[in-house]
Amino acid sequence: MGSFWSKLFSKRKTNPELSRKDLSKELKVPVRTLNYNIAQQDKRLVNETTHFLESESGEQFLKRLVVASIYTFCLKGGVGAARVEEFFELIEIQTHVAISESTILRLLQEIENSILHYKDLQESDLEASQAYGQELKVVLGLDETWLDKMLLVCQDLISGYLFLKKNPPNEILPVGGQN
Repeated sequence: MGSFWSKLFSKRKTNPELSRKDLSKELKVPVRTLNYNIAQQDKRLVNETTHFLESESGEQFLKRLVVASIYTFCLKGGVGAARVEEFFELIEIQTHVAISESTILRLLQEIENSILHYKDLQESDLEASQAYGQELKVVLGLDETWLDKMLLVCQDLISGYLFLKKNPPNEILPVGGQN
């Protein structure tokens, strides 16, 4: 099941007659803590959207929304954490998600680390399969993008793996399409 918040919401919704003492026993929290959390939850429950966001499926949706927004806006789009924080405030999820600039930067770092860890796992799988010594069959998609300078992007369309080439500093590039 989900977090404490979604458990609390679910229990209150399915059994509204349950006393706070019994509810605190079921959730294994002190009555005083339960009262505080119920008061906070009641402040957030203002419309149907907030009722959904308090549910377990709403909690999962919020997690996907936050990670997808940070990935799309910060990592892929180069937008800063302050702008993403502003976006989250505009869609009014600040009562359900910690969206401070520092939290967004911390999540951004975690996403970057996860991507790099995934890259390492993929490369170790390739090395273990000894695919480096064999000819690989790939379906490639090519495109260019502009960051500080033009960058050619080559991606295996089946696996999504990006291929990169490091140019040695003394390499002379062919001119006019001649080899």
